[in-house]
Amino acid sequence: MAPRTRNDFTIAILCALPVEADAVEALFDETYSRLGKTLGKAPGDANTYVNGRIGKHNVVLCRMSGHGKRIAATAATSLRISYLQIKLALVVGACSGAPSAGGKNLYLGDVLISDALVECDFGRQYSWGFERKTGVKDTLGRPNPEIRAFLHGLKSSRGRRELECDVSRYLETLQRAQAGWSYPRAPDVLFEASYPHNHRARNYSAHCGCSTTNCLDGMCNDARMKDCNVLGCFGGPVVRQRDVTAAPKPSVHIASIATLNTAMKSAKQRDETICKEDVAGFEREGTGVWESLPTVIIKGVNDYADGHGSRKWQAYAAATAASTAKAFLWYWVKEDDASKKDYRTVRFPKSLLLKGR
Repeated sequence: MAPRTRNDFTIAILCALPVEADAVEALFDETYSRLGKTLGKAPGDANTYVNGRIGKHNVVLCRMSGHGKRIAATAATSLRISYLQIKLALVVGACSGAPSAGGKNLYLGDVLISDALVECDFGRQYSWGFERKTGVKDTLGRPNPEIRAFLHGLKSSRGRRELECDVSRYLETLQRAQAGWSYPRAPDVLFEASYPHNHRARNYSAHCGCSTTNCLDGMCNDARMKDCNVLGCFGGPVVRQRDVTAAPKPSVHIASIATLNTAMKSAKQRDETICKEDVAGFEREGTGVWESLPTVIIKGVNDYADGHGSRKWQAYAAATAASTAKAFLWYWVKEDDASKKDYRTVRFPKSLLLKGR
């Protein structure tokens, strides 16, 4: 039965891109309303919503207008005005991943779930470099106790194994409905950090500053928009390459995620941040939502944060993240409404020793 008011919704999912929101909506068990047609929204709320159900939870899907902390913060603030009973917010989509997480290899299409969020670009810029603020009052802090306890359960070997099985099942359901969510037939290649995403002189005849240098910072604007196969990157030093003859099942990694206001496209900077902050990925919306609502980041890995990424992985990363969000909510226990507790009348047998008032 569809909820009558917006106060019946306790779960919010926020997505920055249409492809990310489409994947989440495709996995709704039931859709109640689109674009606020039935339930509407509060005056001054500029968000666009889709209302539906995942498992036992009434879920409101917020389609943000784009990437970035500022847009996410505005969306989260408006969401709180229209939906007063939100207890959990999931930021779902694609992100850049570290080559390894928790001592295990991380591949394109794998999923990151945040147990902490590190704001890496908040600090002071000195002449010798940037210094991140790490004071108690300057950091985002930990998730609330309920989220921490829940993630601790998922980190167990059995909990993660069951979660990954459910993720694969929901992903198959999504792929059967539409082929666009399928595993891409594109190389999953991790290059050495010293190998830039530049034009190669042998297959680029026009004059280009980055075609004659192997400098990490020599990438031109044209090179940024082209795939590795166009630039000829596959002739470079490769750390590892994953076989794409069969679609592997995505792995789920629960770890700290770095949040930035810019996209990470430097392998050198990526490795320095990973070493210093011990993070497993890089995303751009978490901070804006984290400050307003109890938040968990769920992101599929779209690239290795080295400039060699391909848009061919975007839809699949969005699909694995959406599948993980659905599996996550099936395990998340719905909070009982105190007003709906089951009070029962206990009838005692008549007794001469028992007298009423």
